[in-house]
Amino acid sequence: MKPVRVYIKARYLGGYVHAHYNYYLQSFFYKALPPKVRKSLHDMGVEEGPRRFKMFTFSRIYGDYRRDEGRLLYRDFVYFAFSSAFDTVVKYVYEYLNSNPEFVIDKAKFVVDKVLVKNFDKELASKGLFYTLSPVVVTKRTAEGSRYLFPHQLEYDYLIKLNMKRKVLALTGKVFKTDLEVRVENWRRSVTKYKRTRVEGVMGKFRLTGTLTALKVAYEAGLGVKNSQGFGMLEFEGTSLRNLLGE
Repeated sequence: MKPVRVYIKARYLGGYVHAHYNYYLQSFFYKALPPKVRKSLHDMGVEEGPRRFKMFTFSRIYGDYRRDEGRLLYRDFVYFAFSSAFDTVVKYVYEYLNSNPEFVIDKAKFVVDKVLVKNFDKELASKGLFYTLSPVVVTKRTAEGSRYLFPHQLEYDYLIKLNMKRKVLALTGKVFKTDLEVRVENWRRSVTKYKRTRVEGVMGKFRLTGTLTALKVAYEAGLGVKNSQGFGMLEFEGTSLRNLLGE
């Protein structure tokens, strides 16, 4: 099978990362891609009607840190992950990290300690149990503009399913035979700033039931919207970044 995910463990060398760092981490991943691939993915993505999907997502940066006036100063190692529905994009990120072990995110310097690539695990996917590595975001357009929805609201389930149908259609040209069923087993609200925009989503545990294709796209490209900004990354329940990469 083709790799769909890169897991990174890096040693912190100094400097700081702003508490709302999604844009900086996104920029780092774009930088890892060859210029033509970067431009194509950033400017176009995959079209489905008027929508364009970048078909990648990434996790938060995990690790011990202290906060200093909105800045994060890490203590030793950090752990994060990148995922894409395009295996070539995953390979480029993997190769970049191996060729450029010292890197910068925002104002912080790191050096690679370990990098792993993993394939999609059908057996784990069939269990349908996931937790979030970055917040799942669901939005609805209204006359007043876009607003964020949460699992206790009626349209949340419908809109998250609709978004996944569109992603599958964009990638495969096929419409779902059956709906992706989404059950949020526990969650908490999360607020992140992307550039100067406030983004609201949820962190928690999700139970997904549906076709293997739908589960694969949710895992690789992200659940919900704003995936390429660092939202909607899921991981199989029982799989820990720190355990995978070694404490």
